[in-house]
This record gives sequence, structure tokens and C-alpha cells, in this order.
Amino acid sequence: MSDTIDEAKVSAAPGADDADTFLYDYFKHLTSLSVLTLGGVLAISTGTEAAGASRASMIAVVALVGVAALFAFSGTSEIVRQKATGKIKSKSLTFYRVGAPIALSLGVGAFLYLFLKGFPA
Repeated sequence: MSDTIDEAKVSAAPGADDADTFLYDYFKHLTSLSVLTLGGVLAISTGTEAAGASRASMIAVVALVGVAALFAFSGTSEIVRQKATGKIKSKSLTFYRVGAPIALSLGVGAFLYLFLKGFPA
């Protein structure tokens, strides 16, 4: 092993692989965040039924957060598929990149609305 750095292999400008790596890490982060949120919603939702949240509204919240997790995981899978096969299909990747945070935001927002609605004024 050598302690010297090969300057030819180190680049200051991000390349195409860096963009894929950033997007892959973004999807991994969203997947983890969605799964954690899903666990929190399911843990807290046991007390919200008494507070007035209907079962259908809680199912909608869980479905939205679950869709966010599914989109984020599908995005990571799509990046791996593209790297493995060399086929680029950016429309689905863009859909997952935009759809996952929207679904997560809607799910968290709906849960907060239902949760805070249950508190007496």
C-alpha cells in the first residue's frame, strides 16, 4: 500500500458517475425516511382513533407514506438496473425523484392534520 494520492484519478469536477451516486444516495435517504415515518405513524396512530381520526383517513395516510417508500426504493432499483444493463430510461427515474417526496409530504401533512385536529382547543 502507498500513502501517496494518484492525482490523475482524483478530479475536482463531478462526473456522470457522481450524479448517479448523489441520486442513489438521495433515494436511499428517502427510503429510510419513509420507512421511519411509516413506523412512527403506525405507532402513534393507535391513540388517534380515540381522538377522532377515522380509520379510512389513517389508511390513506399510511398508503401515502407507503407509496413514498415504494417510489424511493423503485428509484434505487432503477439506478442499479441502468448501471447493470447500460440502458437509460430517465422518465421513470424523474417520476420517482419527484413523486417520492410529494407522496411523503402529503402523507406527513395529512397525519399532522389528523393528529392536531384531535387535540381539544
